[in-house]
Amino acid sequence: MAVIVASSNGTVATRPKRRLSPPWRKAVVLVHVVSSVGWLGVSAGFVVLTLALLGTRDAATLRGGYALHELMVSWLARPAALITLFTGLVLSFGTSWSLFRYWWVPTKLVLVVATIVVTIANSPTLLRYTVQHADATGSPEYLSAQRWLVAMAVYHVVMISAAAVLSVFKPGGRLARRRVR
Repeated sequence: MAVIVASSNGTVATRPKRRLSPPWRKAVVLVHVVSSVGWLGVSAGFVVLTLALLGTRDAATLRGGYALHELMVSWLARPAALITLFTGLVLSFGTSWSLFRYWWVPTKLVLVVATIVVTIANSPTLLRYTVQHADATGSPEYLSAQRWLVAMAVYHVVMISAAAVLSVFKPGGRLARRRVR
């Protein structure tokens, strides 16, 4: 495929469009699918963990559970999210899907970025609070922090699942094409 490039002096030229070769595309798709499925699995694990800890009042169990949650965010969820984002961008620029050719591609990007931003903005503070204040399990602030962690875990599962649905069904059709004069 070639891209038509119009210069300011009115000349028109074509240049080959850079695409991933089939083996590279398959490798990037594989890494993208594995990382996103891993991210979804870890997020589903967070739902179970945060719900289980919501009903616990033992301070040692809470400290251990939320410390484990923090480790899983640092070593599993965050790398999986960033790999998913990076490989998604590589696929959008290196395949015919492009980043702004179809509605579902930028929508998926927004879902992934929003999920990462929400986590970066809230998760570290909430997790530190729940680990440090595990002795105050009956306080309204502690219960609120726990509920927010449950809500964030559910939010992750919903957003990542929505991105997966967009990948499978590819709804919305094409964005309007720009015409070269």
